[in-house]
Amino acid sequence: MNRKFPHVNVVILGAGFAGVYAYLRVLKEYKNDKRVRITLINNKDEFVFIPLIHEVATGLLSPAGVTQPIRTLPTASNVRFLEADIETLDLDRKEVKVTYPNYSKDHKKDASELERETILYDFLVLALGSETNYYDVPGARENTLPIKNLDDTKKIKNHLIERFEEAEMLTSENEIRRALRFIIVGGGPTGVEMAGEIADLVVSELALAFPRVSGMASIVIIQGAPRLVPQMDQWFSRKVEKILYKKTRTRILLNARVTKVEPGKVFVGNESIITDTIIWTAGVKAKYLDIASVHPVEFEKKTGRIKVTSFLELPYYNGVFVIGDQAWVHEKDGQAYPMRAQFAVREGIVAAENIVRSLQGLSLKEFHFQDLGFILSIGKGGALAKIMGVRFSGPIAWLIYRAAYLTKVVGVRAKMNTLLDWTLNLFAPRDISKF
Repeated sequence: MNRKFPHVNVVILGAGFAGVYAYLRVLKEYKNDKRVRITLINNKDEFVFIPLIHEVATGLLSPAGVTQPIRTLPTASNVRFLEADIETLDLDRKEVKVTYPNYSKDHKKDASELERETILYDFLVLALGSETNYYDVPGARENTLPIKNLDDTKKIKNHLIERFEEAEMLTSENEIRRALRFIIVGGGPTGVEMAGEIADLVVSELALAFPRVSGMASIVIIQGAPRLVPQMDQWFSRKVEKILYKKTRTRILLNARVTKVEPGKVFVGNESIITDTIIWTAGVKAKYLDIASVHPVEFEKKTGRIKVTSFLELPYYNGVFVIGDQAWVHEKDGQAYPMRAQFAVREGIVAAENIVRSLQGLSLKEFHFQDLGFILSIGKGGALAKIMGVRFSGPIAWLIYRAAYLTKVVGVRAKMNTLLDWTLNLFAPRDISKF
């Protein structure tokens, strides 16, 4: 290390895919090295495997199968993990201000000095991820169920079961159909995967538990684009439509934009659909962070992502790297890399390598990454995959889906829980108890 400082502070904000993989790469290089202090900051002591949370929302997986406590990640004497909320970032002063969670009254005296803290850095990795994008649709935030974290999955699962419980007590067919009409806004990967799992849940476990009303359940997908899963080619779109229709005759509204949401009602143009369940999967945007800086920080308008160089570095601010869903990184054709886990993982590794290279006095490495493939699981028996240009569907795609995600689940315990749940689901009903 060529830096002439007594120590160097590397601070990583966020513990999603990008932040965790950046942390692990820096740790690998400087484990127990007193010259480099590594600080990882996240608002919760958990890494959540986001690609599988729709399976938690429908009882296929337990929360333990998609979470790994951050404090159980590999660590060292020069590592500090802070469970805190990030208030502000000052790029010129090179400091991050954080707020700690409220402590109980019994510990208030001991924690008074820990309520707020200013963290100084020499190198910063900004990897706070994304949040639900409601596109300023009136009433969408207040009247829909997002699916972005574990708390959301618990609310959705409880809500689905409660709608069937309510329907069992109703006598009017119209009221029953309203209670069991499940609307999903957004026909991208998350939306169609959610629809597939709800379809399986409705025609299997919930059908057995609530036989009198199960035949009245329906699913509606509202998609603003001309087809489902527009990120991929039309083969995916056609296959998804066939699978969903075969499961529950899912109604799909294309080129349909939600203009307003009210309690129990969603508006598509001037028309409205009556329902008790509206799940919002229409898109995400980068998490907002209050940033103070003398030099301009450029944001992409639609998603709020921060524009960075090909080295993942923030213009004007050497040593500040933005990665994952917060980063707007250009591909060769001028488009940005997609907000997907495989890109976040690779960006985290490259950003960490550039920190290492900076400390060693070497030139930075540009970020270039080829899409390895695309995998969807539209419920039981409905997997689709495209790996290195080769398309798969049916049981082969299902096995690829399971194998690919199992290898990416962080932590041995989480891997074992996921594998156990998937194995049990081959022989036993999924869990339909409420959280």
